[in-house]
Amino acid sequence: MQKIQVSNLSLGSRAYRELKRIILEGQVGPGEKLNEGDLAAALGISRTPIREAINRLEKEGLVDIFPQRGAFVVQFTEKDVYELFLIRENLEGLAARLAAEKITPASLAKLEACVEGFQEPFQDRDIQRYSREDLKFHQTIVLLSDARRLIQLVSALHDHIRMFRLTTRGLSDRMKASLADHRQIIEALRKKSPDEAEQRMRQHLQRVRDGVMKNIRFFFKDGQETPSGTKEGREWQSSATSWSRTLPESFTSEL
Repeated sequence: MQKIQVSNLSLGSRAYRELKRIILEGQVGPGEKLNEGDLAAALGISRTPIREAINRLEKEGLVDIFPQRGAFVVQFTEKDVYELFLIRENLEGLAARLAAEKITPASLAKLEACVEGFQEPFQDRDIQRYSREDLKFHQTIVLLSDARRLIQLVSALHDHIRMFRLTTRGLSDRMKASLADHRQIIEALRKKSPDEAEQRMRQHLQRVRDGVMKNIRFFFKDGQETPSGTKEGREWQSSATSWSRTLPESFTSEL
């Protein structure tokens, strides 16, 4: 965490940006408390803008505030994860449909650049770059929809998805299938076929969702117990987030 520097933004806005960054990057994990005093000291500001930032993050669904107990980074249950992917399938399916009507050669080149450079066998060093390019691919299509409210909704949705660091076992197979999906989406856009573009995007996200849900159930297959004694602790039993820090290195983020 870095101290806030002088800028044209208000202290509250700058605190909001910094808190959101550390939450999305996992520096403060799901279910962890946001201590106003510690955050204020780390950022070199008073508690007031910290409180303003926390209230703003609560409105975005990234923070839960409990009376007499404080603010905590939100945790997602298995049901939440499924719901988020269901919403994403519908929103990004619509985005692909709209993008197909507006696609240009330059836009296609941007999408193709996102999937170039990944050749089998996939290497461990590809993981971070693959995740980055995958996100860029999806964001590009959403922006091409040229639908302002749709772009805002998907942006907020991606923030939630980034928080719980969904994972997919079997990196090579997952990357291979995902890249094939991406190429099919590009071809549908190249043909300027709204129906096919939407269908390909929906099918891709359905496959990602199915893989994610399978892995969530895998984490809890032996009835592993989670911390108890508090409301947050009891909720961990059905949460995907509480296990993200214990995954083996062979797991990789999947947006």
